[in-house]
Amino acid sequence: MKKYAVTFFLVSFFSCTVYPQVSNGEIGLLQKLDSIRNSPSVSRHFAGLYFNTSSKAINFFLHKPEKERMFIQKLETSFADYFFRSANAFAEGTTVPEEWKAYFKDTSLTPLQYQLLGINAHINGDIWQALVSAFSLEEIQNGKKSYFEFNRELINQYKEFYNWSVSENARIKLLHTATAGFDKLYGEKMLKRWRKRQIKLAILYYSDNKKFQNQISKLRQKMEHINRLILRNL
Repeated sequence: MKKYAVTFFLVSFFSCTVYPQVSNGEIGLLQKLDSIRNSPSVSRHFAGLYFNTSSKAINFFLHKPEKERMFIQKLETSFADYFFRSANAFAEGTTVPEEWKAYFKDTSLTPLQYQLLGINAHINGDIWQALVSAFSLEEIQNGKKSYFEFNRELINQYKEFYNWSVSENARIKLLHTATAGFDKLYGEKMLKRWRKRQIKLAILYYSDNKKFQNQISKLRQKMEHINRLILRNL
């Protein structure tokens, strides 16, 4: 009953005249994430985090110029599909995309581990794919400003997530204390770097395939290293 109440609230809230720019696609995206985050599947751990991020993104771009909103709405839909495909593949017992295999390999991890694995998979593995599947090279270059503008809101959410992580995990709390908070600043820097790299990869996909393949190979090795750190140390 609670799940349906939340879904009804979403539709009513975002469909009202106060928010006329919110698209049906964005409402549908939030409904799907809401359904997954209230399910018993391990997908729920990342879906909850993703729901919050998507809500903030919709709100952030709500009153931006139409061209900017259209770019972000199209990117949101394309981007989310990669998570939905992976969650569906796991639910149906079919092959999970490579980027998400570490997330779905073990069903006994902590919520923090799932969320960190999901962040690695979705940011480092899915953004460039979402960009090239939805846009031409020219469209990506024209949309870079809007893409990077959202960093400000993402950093705010990162801070909230980090503070929760410190309260949940003794090792992260110890690291935070030992580094006098520098680890938190480093995390902000890495988030910006990861997103910047995804735009570069999308551009290379169109402009220099040889360099693109080389960079993708290096990125996948980095992703595997990050996943190992999460699984071994947290």
